Amino acid sequence: MGSVFPAGSWRRKRTEKNGWILLDVLLALSLSALTLTALLPLAGQTARLDRRCQIEEALLRQHVNVEETLFQALRYGQEVEVAPAEVRFHTSQGTARGFAVRHQSLYVRLSDGRYQPLTGGGSTVKGRFLAILPLDGQPFFSRTGRAVQVAFLLKEKRSGLSRPVQFAVWPLNEGEL
Repeated sequence: MGSVFPAGSWRRKRTEKNGWILLDVLLALSLSALTLTALLPLAGQTARLDRRCQIEEALLRQHVNVEETLFQALRYGQEVEVAPAEVRFHTSQGTARGFAVRHQSLYVRLSDGRYQPLTGGGSTVKGRFLAILPLDGQPFFSRTGRAVQVAFLLKEKRSGLSRPVQFAVWPLNEGEL
């Protein structure tokens, strides 16, 4: 009866096994490369979509903030004076207030006559500028009967995303015009 392990048999099996291991490694690397090639564009697309959603969310938040601020102030304002880029009124305490669009930003007029920016700051969309632009050629502020019309486009310049802001307010503290 011959030897169970003939001389050199361990070397042949080892080389065959090494060949299979090398093939397994090559197959695993190929599969990893294909997966990476498929997922890299998906990761880039996800990052772009996330950035777009952040900008849209910031535009929506700014829209809600601006609309609520303007609506409340104009709703309870007295002696409302309207110009195409500015609206002025008096509060119930008699102080002069208002809003103005200057340099593509919306400013609130404080009771001491100074103006403070309400939009356009870098803090709204992680350092991106939100501009106030005319909406379809309309003035920013106008008057139709008792109603004060507000219309502008809130736009993030770099991405080109925008959100229209358009509403009408009927001041409660004014008589019939």
